[in-house]
Amino acid sequence: MNNMKIILSVLMFLNLFSGSDDEQFTAEQKEFKQIDKELFFDNLSRYLESSFTFAATGDILIHDYLYEDVRTEDGYDFESRVENVAPYLQQQDLVFMNQETPIGGEELGLSGYPTFNAPEEVADLLSYFDADIVNFANNHTLDRSTDGVLATAENLTERGIDYVGANISPEDMERDRIFTVNGIDVGFLAYTYGTNGIPVPEGQEYLVNIIDMPRILSDIEALREKVDVLIVSYHQGVEYDEFPREEHVPEYRTMADAGADIIVGSHPHTLQPIEHYERADGSEAVIAYSMSNFFSAQQSLNTRLGGILEVNVEQSGGETDIGAVRFMPTYVDSNEYEDFYLHPLADMGMDDVYGDVEEHMTSYSEQVDFVPYLD
Repeated sequence: MNNMKIILSVLMFLNLFSGSDDEQFTAEQKEFKQIDKELFFDNLSRYLESSFTFAATGDILIHDYLYEDVRTEDGYDFESRVENVAPYLQQQDLVFMNQETPIGGEELGLSGYPTFNAPEEVADLLSYFDADIVNFANNHTLDRSTDGVLATAENLTERGIDYVGANISPEDMERDRIFTVNGIDVGFLAYTYGTNGIPVPEGQEYLVNIIDMPRILSDIEALREKVDVLIVSYHQGVEYDEFPREEHVPEYRTMADAGADIIVGSHPHTLQPIEHYERADGSEAVIAYSMSNFFSAQQSLNTRLGGILEVNVEQSGGETDIGAVRFMPTYVDSNEYEDFYLHPLADMGMDDVYGDVEEHMTSYSEQVDFVPYLD
């Protein structure tokens, strides 16, 4: 990790100067030496005291109603439908999203529920959001089998977006997903409960990470040694439940105890509360049990509601901690199955709904700052 590199650099620097006899230097050289020291420690201080903002959203769930609604003569224009919310992601240092559907393009046959495949322009949408990495371990990962995984990975990679939870080869499965943000190393892991009964092709078990707690804990232990912050995407739960089931909560907390700092849940397609979970050593992990949909064509109120989770990660003196946590609710507006637009919920004039969502999302933790906009 970067902290060890910093410490070694400091020791080398101190040795360089402590081993010198001041009598060897002229007054001018002594002054230059002092300036060098001041510059070095000034830069070192800034490096050791660092921070970044991490943002996560729920599902990019591309139904056929949605891609048909944005179809143009030249392709599919998703970006114009989300421009009222995109800036709140574009201002973040590290952005994570759940890509619920394969992005195989027309070559693999576009389709909606129940076996999805989205236009390649969905990768452009993710790029427009400034997504750095997306989860692709979910129950729709294998909707287009191996070809869908390969095409999705290719379309994302071409746009500079990484993916986690699905893999194109055994070597890809072993590849660490690590980002360095303002000198802080951040690792990602992702898992899903299953793939809607679609079997993983024999000999290609690497294609998708299926939930297996001993394996997950082993993965966390291995990656934890390489990073300052560990984020886990967990596709689990019961669809349309507003709270996590009692039998599932221990799974999230077990991962937090093992070293996961932020856990981002998906699958229920509804918002579930955010928890500040205190570990045995007094440190805290943030668990967002379900981030709901972010952009989809589902029509019930709860499935139209989503949001952006923002976590400020702070590093000082070699210690990395979770700082302020904010949540901005969003809403997908539509005229039934046409005219889909993503908005901040605060812009919709739905004051009662806004109040209900605030009470719901903060019911597990008063430390969550529920805000109309991430300004």
